[in-house]
Amino acid sequence: MSLISNFFNVIITYPIYNLLMLLYHLFGDFGLSIIVLTIAITAMLLPLTLRQLKSMKATLALQPELAEIRRRHAQDLKAQHEATQELYKQHGISSASSFWPILIQLPIFIGLYSALNIVLNHASLAYLNSIIYPFLPQLSSIPDIGLNWFTILNSAWHISLGVPDPTHILPILAGVVTFVQMRMSQPHAIAEIQDATMQLMQLMQFILPLIMVLITIFIGWQLAAGLALYRTTSLLLNMIQQYFVTGRGSLFAVPHVGSIPDNGDLKNDEARQQAQPPRSSSSRGSARGKGASTRRRRRGSKKNRRRD
Repeated sequence: MSLISNFFNVIITYPIYNLLMLLYHLFGDFGLSIIVLTIAITAMLLPLTLRQLKSMKATLALQPELAEIRRRHAQDLKAQHEATQELYKQHGISSASSFWPILIQLPIFIGLYSALNIVLNHASLAYLNSIIYPFLPQLSSIPDIGLNWFTILNSAWHISLGVPDPTHILPILAGVVTFVQMRMSQPHAIAEIQDATMQLMQLMQFILPLIMVLITIFIGWQLAAGLALYRTTSLLLNMIQQYFVTGRGSLFAVPHVGSIPDNGDLKNDEARQQAQPPRSSSSRGSARGKGASTRRRRRGSKKNRRRD
């Protein structure tokens, strides 16, 4: 385990730490250094992110075909999966492309957490300088990892980026941005497709961001505030990219699954319509019956007159 930990530090943690120290040397603000680091990481992942967004946009265009596949293979999930994968293959859509940015950002997230722990737990100037690469400037003092941006609103809102945020401002911001970004990444056209499965999926897509908001806030309360700042900045940058590629998505869409009638209700309505005769035919039948009875009464009255 020690060998794996040292390998991870050499490959991920120490490069992130050195980049943070270089940015701190340039800007003199640890919070701003994390934001600039996030921008640099986002720029490096831009080709993968654009590929993910384009794949998402292509998948949105195939929603009618996907709904038809689900209708045609409603009882055979295996055939449904095979037909869906074949459709993706025909249009050059890779289902794994959406996971690459997440898989790459996960070790970066862990590396940033370890880098913040190095500054916090090993606050010896000699130790910090020993990790900095020889071709980078050395530290002349212990870095100030305090964030004072919110003290303008409240003097007590001083946040140390190396420990959990006691004000909970950054975790809540990360949760709100998580909800907005996830809703923007979900296609709005699902609300316009009159398919029960698709609109049920829309309801689930509305609930999932709420769950992720709770998870994000909970994690933000437990981990260093610098991670919440990194997460918030990363999601804001993703929102900008999302807007220019796929638009606002389902940000302002409200699920309306209840507007779709159930199949049982449709069958009951059809049975009632078949059992109930049309009004025109019933009216004609009653009119004919009344005319026949009138004619019989007239004939009877004529016979009685002749007898008299």
